[in-house]
Amino acid sequence: MEVLRLKYEKNEILKKDKAIEVCFKCSTCSKFCPITQNVKKYNLENSFVTHLFETEKEVALNDVWMCCACEKCLITCPQDTNPTDAFTNLKEISYREGHAPETVYRLVDQLLQEGTVYALKFTNLARKRAGMKGIEKNEKSVEEINKLAEKTGLKGKEGGK
Repeated sequence: MEVLRLKYEKNEILKKDKAIEVCFKCSTCSKFCPITQNVKKYNLENSFVTHLFETEKEVALNDVWMCCACEKCLITCPQDTNPTDAFTNLKEISYREGHAPETVYRLVDQLLQEGTVYALKFTNLARKRAGMKGIEKNEKSVEEINKLAEKTGLKGKEGGK
């Protein structure tokens, strides 16, 4: 059993922002976290933040997607760090290692194919019903999004596991 706090991609995350290490040890934000407050398996002693940093890696990389980046943790952080950054970094690792929800991979596919996360087919059906002109796919935008995806490593990860 690999525990996230033991092996962790902590070094990778700390390379991006050393101040995040303080976040790993505090958990003050848990009192304000909507996930800790509303998901039954969490409480102030076993908060969402604590869970992410102390559970099995695969579970943490799946569960991190519950964070909606509301930034209540940022507002309430007494260490003046940005816990949302830690979660964003965990989401990047999760995505890269194939632990993101399947919906995330489908949205990336959609974005790379049509330049928008909204399927133009369905958007245009709704627009037609409303008496509006359809939207055309912007090939130049799609090309530029795909170039960015290649440079950032996003391209090739679409499709999930």
